Amino acid sequence: MDRLATSTTQARIRAPAPNAVRITHAPPGGPFPADRPWLAEVLLPAVGVETGESGIRAEVEAGCLRLLTPQGTEILAEARPPVLGRRGRIRLTFRLEPGESFYGLGEWFNAFRRTGGSTRLRIRDAFAFLQGMHTYSAFPFVLSSRGYALLLLNSHTSTWRLDPKRGLLTLEASGPPADYLVIYGPAFREILETYTALTGRPPLVPRWAFGLWATGYPQEHQDVVLERVEEHRRRGIPLDGVILDYHWEEHFHNFRWRRSLFPDPAGLISRLQRTGVRLGLILTPFLNTRNLPLQKAVLNWIASDIPKAQQHDDERALPQFEEARSKGILAHERVRWWFGVGGMLDFTNPEAGRWWNNHMHPLYEQGIAFFKNDDGEYLPSEAHSALGIGGDELHNLYGFFYGKALFEGMGALDDRRPLIYARSVWAGSQRFPALFLGDQKPSFECLRRTMRAGLNLSLAGFAYWTADVFGLDGETTPETHMRYAQWALFVPVARYFWRPPEIDDTRFPWSHGPRVEDSFRRHAQLRYRLLPYYSALGWEAWRTGMPILRPLLLEFQDDHRLIDIWDQVMLGGGLMLAPVVQAGAVRRRIILPRGQWHDFWSTASYEGDTVIEVDAPMDRLPILVRGGTILPLGPALTHIPDDHRFDRIQLHVWPPYPAQGILFDDDGISRAYQRGAFSITACSAEGDTQRLAVRLGPAEGQFPAQGATREVEFVLHRTAAPRRVRVNGRPAEGWSHAAREERTIIPVPCPVHSETIVEAEF
Repeated sequence: MDRLATSTTQARIRAPAPNAVRITHAPPGGPFPADRPWLAEVLLPAVGVETGESGIRAEVEAGCLRLLTPQGTEILAEARPPVLGRRGRIRLTFRLEPGESFYGLGEWFNAFRRTGGSTRLRIRDAFAFLQGMHTYSAFPFVLSSRGYALLLLNSHTSTWRLDPKRGLLTLEASGPPADYLVIYGPAFREILETYTALTGRPPLVPRWAFGLWATGYPQEHQDVVLERVEEHRRRGIPLDGVILDYHWEEHFHNFRWRRSLFPDPAGLISRLQRTGVRLGLILTPFLNTRNLPLQKAVLNWIASDIPKAQQHDDERALPQFEEARSKGILAHERVRWWFGVGGMLDFTNPEAGRWWNNHMHPLYEQGIAFFKNDDGEYLPSEAHSALGIGGDELHNLYGFFYGKALFEGMGALDDRRPLIYARSVWAGSQRFPALFLGDQKPSFECLRRTMRAGLNLSLAGFAYWTADVFGLDGETTPETHMRYAQWALFVPVARYFWRPPEIDDTRFPWSHGPRVEDSFRRHAQLRYRLLPYYSALGWEAWRTGMPILRPLLLEFQDDHRLIDIWDQVMLGGGLMLAPVVQAGAVRRRIILPRGQWHDFWSTASYEGDTVIEVDAPMDRLPILVRGGTILPLGPALTHIPDDHRFDRIQLHVWPPYPAQGILFDDDGISRAYQRGAFSITACSAEGDTQRLAVRLGPAEGQFPAQGATREVEFVLHRTAAPRRVRVNGRPAEGWSHAAREERTIIPVPCPVHSETIVEAEF
C-alpha cells in the first residue's frame, strides 16, 4: 500500500490485482474513510488473479495523481485535485485524450459509444418513452477506448460529464467516498477478466434456460396458459419456460395462488412439466397496505394490465406487512408503485432475506423453477437499511441486494442452479443471472435501443440478458414481428409476451399467417440447434468473464472502423449477427473485420477488412460465420429436457484452416460443474484445398450420466467432392457430398473419451 500527497488531499493506493489499482482520497492529515458497508458484497477478493504488486505505478504531478504503465505510458491522470465537500459531495476530474471515448455506465438505451455529454446515474422505472433519458440499471463503470476501465466505488447518484473541448471527464457524486478502481488492459478482454474476477462472474444457468420463454400480460386463467403451450406444441414452435404475470398471486404479497385464476396450481405445474415447460413467477418487493383504485383504473385503461375479473380486488397483504414491520425488515413503510402502496423490504438485512425466502421455498418445492424480481427502482430517499445507509446511497444498489437475497435463498435449498430474472441491477449483479431490459414496444426504434443497452451490459460482464421479443406491449406488423424476432431470439435469454387476443392478437408466433410463423419457427429452431454453442459460451463467461453476446470491438479491438458499431454483434467468437434495424430494408450493409467470412444461409464467402451489402429478405436474419470456426449444432428440439446431453451433434467446419472449437458438457441442471463435474472436448481442423484433417479430441473430465459415445456428423463447408474419406485411418462409410451447397457430411460414432480423426482428400 502506498500513500501519496496531492495538493489538497492524500491518496491511498492499493493493488487488488496485477493490472488494477484502487485509489482512495482523504483530507490532508485526516484518516482514510472506512469502506462503505456494502462494498464487501460487491467487490470480492480476487478470483484467479494473484493480489500483490500492481504493474500500474502512481506519481504526483502538479498536485494531481497520475497512473502509468511500467513503461511510463500514461493510463489515467487527474486533471484537478479531488474535491471532498463538506456535505459529503465529491468531485473527481480526469484528463481526456483527444478522440477518447467511453462505453458502459450500465444499461443505457440512448448511446453505445460516448464522446461527450452528461449522464446522471440514478435508476428509475424507465418506460419506453423515457429511455432516451433514463434507465432501469445505472452503475458507475466505464471502459475507455484507451484501454482502461474505471469503477467508481460509490453508489450515490452521480453525474458523469464528458467535455472533449476542454479535455475533461468530471464525476460528481452526491455523497462520499472519493474511491475508485482503475484496471488497465489495454485489451478489453484482459480488463473484463480482471473486472469480473473482482466483482464476480456469471454462473451457468440451467441448460433449459437457453430455450424460449413466454409471459402472458395481463395474466389469464391457467386453462388458457395450458392452451397456449399446447398450441406451441401443435405448431412445432419450441418453448421451455412460462412466467406468470402479477396477478398469479392473491395479494401483494401473501405468496398464495389467486384461486380465481389458478384453481389447481399443482395440476398446472404437473401438466406443464409433462410438456417440458418450466414455470416462473413474477415478484415485487412490496407488501401492500393500500389499494389505489383510481390509479389502477387509469393504468388499466392505458395499458390493459389487469385481468378483467380482478380489477376491483382487494390486494392488500396486511398480515404480512405487520409481520415484516414487527421484525424490523422494511426499508420504507409507504412506497407507491403500480398496484398500490406498501412497505418495501430491506434486503440488506439478512433477516429480510430469510423471511422472504421462507415464503418462496414452498413455491420452489412445489415446482416453480425460477422467479422474476421486478420493480426494484422505487426506494425513496427517506428509506433506511440494516447497513446503516440511507435511501440515497441504497437506491441504486437496491436491485443488487434484492437479486442477491433471492438467488442465494434458492441456492440454499438444493444443488439446482438458481435462476432469477431481474429488472434493476448494479455492478456485481452479473453473479445473479439473469436480467431483462425493461419494457419495450415492437418498433424499430426499440429494437435499436435494446441492441445498445444489451451491448453496454455485455461490456460490464453481464452474460445473461434479454431484449424481449416484441417488447412488453404494442401491436406488431408482419415486418416488426419478423425483424424483432430475428434479433431478440438470439440474445442470451429469449422471451416473448403474448396478450389476450381481445387486447392484442398480433403477438403470437402464428399471428400474421404462414410466412411470419415459419420465419419465427426457423429462427427459434436455429437457436435450439445452437444450444451446444450457447452452453460453451456460458462456460467461457463463468471461467473468464467474456460475455455471450459481444460488440465487434471486443473481438476486433484494433480495428478503428468498429468502435461505434452496435448494430452488428458477435455471438461468441464465431458468429456475426447483423439484424435489420430500418423499416422497409431488404438489403444490409455490413462492415467486415479482417479474415474470411461465410454466409450462414448460402455458399457466399467474403474476404474481410471491407464493407459489403447482402440480401436481407424479410424472413431472414443475416448471419455470417467467421472463417476458422468449428460450430457445434444439435437437433431442433421442441424443448430442452433436464437430462439432455450433447451426444448427437453436427460439427460444422469452416475454412480457412486451422480452425478450432470446443464442446462443453455437464448435467445441465446442477452446480456440480463448480466442483469439477464437466467435460471439455477440443475440436480442430488442419489442411488446405487438397487435404483436410478434423480432430475431435478425447473428452477431458467427466460427470455422472455422461454417455460413452456421441453420434457426430462432421460437416465440411466450402469443399469439392472428396476423392477419399478416412476415419482413424480406415475408409469411411455413409458420407455424402452436396455439390450445390459445397458441403460434405461424414457421420461417425465417436467414443467420448477417445480421439477421432476424420481425413478428407480432394
